[in-house]
Amino acid sequence: MAGRPEARFEAYARAFSGCGPLVTRDYRRSYARLYEFFACQTHGTENKFLTLYTERPADLVGRLVRLEALEADRHAEELHEGTCGLAFQDGKQFDPKEVWGFLNYGPFRNAQEIAASPMFHRKLNQAMFAIIEHITERVLGVIMLTNDDPENLTISMEAPIIKPSLEGNADPIEACFLVLDKLFALGYRRVQFAVDSQDAVNRKLAARLGFTKEADIPKHRIVKESNRDSTIYGMLNSDWTKGARSFLFRKLHGTKMQNYDQANNHREAELDEQTRRLAEKKAKEEEQAKNKKKV
Repeated sequence: MAGRPEARFEAYARAFSGCGPLVTRDYRRSYARLYEFFACQTHGTENKFLTLYTERPADLVGRLVRLEALEADRHAEELHEGTCGLAFQDGKQFDPKEVWGFLNYGPFRNAQEIAASPMFHRKLNQAMFAIIEHITERVLGVIMLTNDDPENLTISMEAPIIKPSLEGNADPIEACFLVLDKLFALGYRRVQFAVDSQDAVNRKLAARLGFTKEADIPKHRIVKESNRDSTIYGMLNSDWTKGARSFLFRKLHGTKMQNYDQANNHREAELDEQTRRLAEKKAKEEEQAKNKKKV
């Protein structure tokens, strides 16, 4: 980048560091390379991403969207405006039941009501993220994690809460990819995705993401005083590493970027192994030298 020779290195380093020590090294490399690419397109993007990292280092950053922890003060008003059914910004008017019909709460009359909903009052085994569009900084929706079971390394990902015009778009797909990639990198073995059996939109989303249908459960829940039959989907860590991740990565970033990512992971893994062996050899030689001095 003209005038900033260290920009790409610094972007990679801060993204690599921001991943934290608990995720796999392959994840940190892949995430940092994508972050570097997005951040260093122009001086403007570099300034923006540097500010975001300084203020919110834990955000998950993608090509189209980023995920940040859901907060009522930051997100409630815009989330209400985007899901209440009224024409908002470049959108058209729609029935809010298309967003909230399969959920136990909503539609909401105002931002105060949505801020008082379960989305903004999470339990200990839950996490909620706002989906933020990079270009406009608009709140596109919410994605939630529930039923976290760290003892058995399983967790549930709920279908994204978004307005109907975004259904099938790349934005919610990328939001789901960012969540799944981080979860499996943290060591989770299974992610569940449960939807109302009548929810055709999110049943299609499960297929797009690579989930496997596991069961249909009749009368699984009571939602808005009605029986809900649920369709249960699951994804295992082996599913993710053996094909689901590559499929979604290629869908979001293209074949060229996917090949580049895989080649770099392979090359850097080899360098890590060489470094490890050289360190072991050096330590062994130093130990042998110490033993000779003692003799």
